[in-house]
Parts: sequence; structure tokens; C-alpha cells
Amino acid sequence: MTIPMHIAGLGSANPAYCYAQPDLRDALCSMLLGDDWAERPDAAEVQRIERVFAASRVEHRRMALEVVSYYQEERTTGQRMADYERLAHPLARAALLAGLDAAGCCPGDLTDIFVVSCTGYSAPGLDILLARDLGLRSDTRRTVIGHMGCYGALVGLRAALAALRAHPGAVVALVSVELCSLHSQRTLEIQGLTAAALFADAAAALVLTTGDEARGPELVDVACWADFASADQMSWRITDHGFAMGLSRRVPVTLRRNVAGAVARLLAPHGLAPGDISHWLVHPGGPDILTAIHAALGLCDGQLALSWQVLRERGNCSSASVLLILEQLLRARRARPGEWGVMMAFGPGLTLESCLLRF
Repeated sequence: MTIPMHIAGLGSANPAYCYAQPDLRDALCSMLLGDDWAERPDAAEVQRIERVFAASRVEHRRMALEVVSYYQEERTTGQRMADYERLAHPLARAALLAGLDAAGCCPGDLTDIFVVSCTGYSAPGLDILLARDLGLRSDTRRTVIGHMGCYGALVGLRAALAALRAHPGAVVALVSVELCSLHSQRTLEIQGLTAAALFADAAAALVLTTGDEARGPELVDVACWADFASADQMSWRITDHGFAMGLSRRVPVTLRRNVAGAVARLLAPHGLAPGDISHWLVHPGGPDILTAIHAALGLCDGQLALSWQVLRERGNCSSASVLLILEQLLRARRARPGEWGVMMAFGPGLTLESCLLRF
């Protein structure tokens, strides 16, 4: 008999600084073009930056850094990693405590913890720091899922599902923390400008438990698909001055060509088709990606509304984004008992991870 596995609680933590998109655009212009950039609005470089920022459809973003002053000088990768360790831990801690509170659990209840991040490294890692500071049991199973990009939280869900199946009665936490603001690049290349216009910081965590008495969405199944022939279309490379995003214009085309088949692999074993899914929680990788997914799956107007909302209000927060979308859905109480939902995110590989939820 299959034991139901539920997301018993979900929480998030807000980074300290909230910026309007025009302010970030102007700060980037000053950093790249000098303080007199506004006196030459017709310059090709100014128009390029303004065009990329307008196309992002982002209105606000949150950052753990006061980015305008932080990037007054160049930062090495070592400096950025030191700031990651300093800033990521309190955000991850706050998100995990919020998730535990929502689940009615305490840190000592946890048997497993999965920490997801692609924007920094430290050793001891965040898993150990969280375990130490929150008083987790010494036999808590810990796993760090690193550098997988925006689909990392769904890899964490896949691992959490395996842990719950292997250890009935387990209480599993998944924590995603991303500090994309640490990796701004001094470049006028389109890929770098696109990253500067889209990415933001966030932390979110959820707690999963088993049993019929558990409350919250049921985590029914997971699936993974990758188009390895298109692996070079998305990259996240470590340089001497932070991590640099590589993003081909063909990513939306590749996703549009393959997403229906990938979704079918998730839904078909359960006798479901896209028309049976009420809630689509799709990672807001950017406007072109959301538009491509909408078209490829034949979704109705409004079915990606929450993805567009998180993109508009928070930007692309890498792996934390899908958890923020789920949090918005649960807070709004839009999901009715028995409805189905699909969470989906993409990243280097070119990889698409998905999971099936029952509300």
C-alpha cells in the first residue's frame, strides 16, 4: 500500500533590501557607463540596457546585498563566497523555522534535511550550520544539492520523496536559498545583461511528512527529462569574478519542442493529461520561457498567473522560485481538495524537473 506523503508546511524569508526595477537599471548604467550616462540617453549602450530591463517584465526584486554600493568596486569570487556564507545562513535559518512552524514541527523532529543552492559554497556547509544552530539530532541525515541551477529544489523534492519512501515516519525538510545578487557581472553582453535584469535573492523551505492524517498537498510523483544535445544552451560557470550565466536564445524553442513529452511522462502513469491539471506552478525563467510553456501545453489564459506574479514581484530567484509560487497558491487558498497541480523548473542540461501534487 502506498503511504501518502504531504507537504505539511512551507515558509520563506525575505532578504533585507527591496528594489524597484528602474533603480537597479539605473545603478547598472552607472556601474557600466559612468555617472554621466543619463546625459546621453540615445547612446546604443544605454538603449540596450533599457531594452533588456523592459523585456524582463520584472517590477521589483529583493536582494541580500545593498547592491548599489557593493559593486562600487570589483569583487573576487573569494570575496563573494565569504559574503554568501555570511548572508545565506540567516536567510536559510529563517525560512526553515517558518516552514517548521507552518508544519507544527520543531527542529528536533527532523530526520532528513536537504539544502539546495547554486549560488555559493562553504564548508562546513549550510546543512551543518543549520543542524548546529537549530539543535538537530546528531543522526539527522543531511544532503547538500549544489550548482544544479533553477531546477534544484525539484531535485530536492525527488530526493525527499525517496527518503520518505525508504524511511516510513520520516520528517523531511527541504531548504532552498539563493543569493544571485552576489554574481553581477561587469558586461554589456546580452547574456550578462539578461541575468542582471532577471535574477534576485530568496530563501524558502518546506517540511514533508507521511500518513493519512498529514495535512497539506500530497507529493504524488516526480519526473526528470533532459535534452543532452542542447546542454550548451544554458550554463552557470565559475569565474574569477563570480558565477557567469550563459543563456541561449534557443532555450524557449527547446523547451517548447520537448515540454509536452516531458509532462506526459509525469502524468500518464496516473491516467492524467494536461487538461486534468488545475494548477501549473512553472519556474519563471523569463517571459519567453513562460510564453513558450503556455503555448506548448495549450494552457488557458491565467493558468500561469502565479508564475507571472512571482516574476513581476520577485524576479527569477533560481531554485527558490517554484517554492515561492507554491507558497502564493497556498496562501491564496486557490486550490480545492482533490485538484491536481504540477510544479516544473528547468536549468543546465538542458533539464526539466517536475512533480505532481494532489491538493
